[in-house]
Amino acid sequence: MLFLLAACSGTPTFVVEGEVAHADGKVLYFERFGLNATKVLDSAKLTASGRFHFKTPLEETPEFYRLRIDKRFIHLASDSARTVTVKADGSLFGKDYTVSGSIPCMHIQLLSKLQGETLHRTDSIRKMFKDGLIDGTVYQETLFNLFAAHREKAKAVIYENPLSPAAYFALFQRFYNYLLFDPYDENDNKCYAAVATSWKVYFPEAERTRHLENLTLPAMKQIRQARKAKDIQVVETDLAGFFEINLPTITQKRVTLSSLRGQVILLDFTAYQSEFAPSRNLYFRELYDSFSDRGFAIYQVSFDQDEHFWKTSASNLPWTCVREAEGARSALFSTYNITQLPTYFLIDREGSLVARDAQVKDLYKEINALL
Repeated sequence: MLFLLAACSGTPTFVVEGEVAHADGKVLYFERFGLNATKVLDSAKLTASGRFHFKTPLEETPEFYRLRIDKRFIHLASDSARTVTVKADGSLFGKDYTVSGSIPCMHIQLLSKLQGETLHRTDSIRKMFKDGLIDGTVYQETLFNLFAAHREKAKAVIYENPLSPAAYFALFQRFYNYLLFDPYDENDNKCYAAVATSWKVYFPEAERTRHLENLTLPAMKQIRQARKAKDIQVVETDLAGFFEINLPTITQKRVTLSSLRGQVILLDFTAYQSEFAPSRNLYFRELYDSFSDRGFAIYQVSFDQDEHFWKTSASNLPWTCVREAEGARSALFSTYNITQLPTYFLIDREGSLVARDAQVKDLYKEINALL
């Protein structure tokens, strides 16, 4: 009787079990995909049967886990479900699998599959651009539309049940280190607010709830400030020369725009936490790879309010990345007559502002001509 009482009062567990075919000898890892770090909880060397069984204490709030073979992953989440069953093939691990026992895990599977398809199409579009089959404008527009289509499908998961761990997972999907949903975009912020509100009600003490609030609330404030900034009267920029900019990089070293004089400069004003950022920076990467050895430089000014996110994103970019911490209150908006983000200018080798984005039909050809 005492044993039965102890068993009934034991700590509830989250069980992940199943089979991985064609993976004899491979090591399967079971990992907790935490907010700040990933921790290996258990592992198993698979046999010919491919069967595995992992368990961990069930968290009081939703938590995320993943199965890993080499560098391929299957993402999972715990909520009220106690047992999740996964069946996969070792040769297509992370791409083709089935999951049962948990609706959130099934939704996460759909989101992961959608992400893989979007990335595959992105790579195809990039190859077409590199091969000269499409121009820069078509390339950037196609990428933007591709990410927008993915975003709409992810929104359906979010609004179906904002409390679900799948909704949280959807918010933080990334493409080339860029968030799919931008908390500083007025429309995307509504998705963050929906999830943050639900989690605040049901999981008020959860670390991920605080994480959502720390992203959502400052972004709401910034959006309100941006609305007010639209009413500011701006002055025309003299295209005879550029106004100096002196801002810090991710290492806190200040770099001036004038330090790049003598090169053809793309002066870009942007925000990495925006829906246009992934496609835009992928396009700029192609331009940079094509022209940097001929004297082409990019000086990219970010207005992101989340400094950590900016540093993480900028660390992967080969050009000069600086940040304006003043955001929408920055004097650069009036100095350069910036009425919307993104906006870019072209500066020739002599330091003259020769064009802004609205005047450029083909950026690739324009840069090539200036060089």
